[in-house]
Amino acid sequence: MSIRFPVHLSIIMIIFLFACCTPALAYSGDATGRYAQGNAFLASGNTTDAIAAYDQATGLEPAYFEAWDAKADALNRDGRFSEALDASTRAVEINPGYVQGWINRGQILYNLGYVYEDQMNDPARANEYYTQQVLAFEKAIALDPTNADAWFNKGYALAGMKRYDEAIAAFDKVKELNPDYPKIDKNRQIAQQLRDAAAPDYMKFAPVFACIAVVIIGIVIWFVFLREKEEE
Repeated sequence: MSIRFPVHLSIIMIIFLFACCTPALAYSGDATGRYAQGNAFLASGNTTDAIAAYDQATGLEPAYFEAWDAKADALNRDGRFSEALDASTRAVEINPGYVQGWINRGQILYNLGYVYEDQMNDPARANEYYTQQVLAFEKAIALDPTNADAWFNKGYALAGMKRYDEAIAAFDKVKELNPDYPKIDKNRQIAQQLRDAAAPDYMKFAPVFACIAVVIIGIVIWFVFLREKEEE
């Protein structure tokens, strides 16, 4: 014997289960208002007030991962890279599936790597940050394989690490996803030029050496052929 529930009761149960299994769909009005203010300040270049507004937003809603990520972006623009990385960590911990959070994280890691390479003369530590940077962009790509920004940033990062063939492949992917992506052709060209310039001299002249070798082999074969004819 089957048990039938009234239609309205079934609907109420479905809504209840959905509410229990789904994160909050929206933050409080005060928090979103502070977040919007932060975005306006950031757009105008006022990172100080932007950071303060994002702090207010996360104070009201500690799980507001977009505000944490926006704060990380503002700190990154302000040159406070270590603090930016901390805020980024908070954002992706709250929501590991936030693609833009991983892209911003990669950009922060690039700046940290550059500081250690250019200012602190610590190439080993710089390389650690550069490697983490690529992993962040790869995480974004894994979440959204069609994200041209993630592919472009990965290509740029790989070119900076002198992994030119991989960089060119990433730029080709950007071109495939968005043929009108800004400066994609120029960046690909630069990566190719850097790859060619970094190639050893013997690799640059390999085609010439190959042609010479073919000519020499041809001449040797011709002389051997003539000698055999003479001996006959």
